[in-house]
Amino acid sequence: MITTGQVVTMRAMIPRLREKLSAYRPASLRSQMKTRASVLIPIAAENGDTRILLTRRTTSVKYHKGEISFPGGMYEEYDRETVRTAIRECGEEIGVRPDDIEIVGRLNDMETMTGFVITPYVGVIPYPYNFRLNPEEVHYLIWLPLPFLMSCRPEVTISEQKGKAFEVFAIRYNGERIWGATCKLLLELRRILEDEKV
Repeated sequence: MITTGQVVTMRAMIPRLREKLSAYRPASLRSQMKTRASVLIPIAAENGDTRILLTRRTTSVKYHKGEISFPGGMYEEYDRETVRTAIRECGEEIGVRPDDIEIVGRLNDMETMTGFVITPYVGVIPYPYNFRLNPEEVHYLIWLPLPFLMSCRPEVTISEQKGKAFEVFAIRYNGERIWGATCKLLLELRRILEDEKV
């Protein structure tokens, strides 16, 4: 954890993020393209207040109904690169234009309990911003303060899927339960920033 003695001002967190991710070498997983997906972890800062943007999915989407997630979705052949999938989906879901996203790095590929391989990208976006939510996919936005992520204590439970046991991580913020792959990505981002294992 980042303590008072080690604290880096939140104003400096975006430059720190760029520095850490530029040196980070994410692991890649092989998979069939039909099971590939990408997400964007959008981060914004204003007046030293650094926040991570998440979405509450609607109950009408095909996968992960009503869950908290990052903008993202399935890879399409016309994307040609998984980073384009993440950027495209961010535009489709919450209306962020590609030119307004600065990709600053990538995290480890992650296999979900449902068999998808997610490639996560971290992007800095402007704030404030005129978001346009896709009402079929996104119920509302959640801004998670980076200081909260850096200091919170995750819950860990064991879940079984297709005969395999998985650790399921969760954090709670303002009455919201952020769990599963989304929570694991947040904790990986925290680990990179603090240079410690979670």
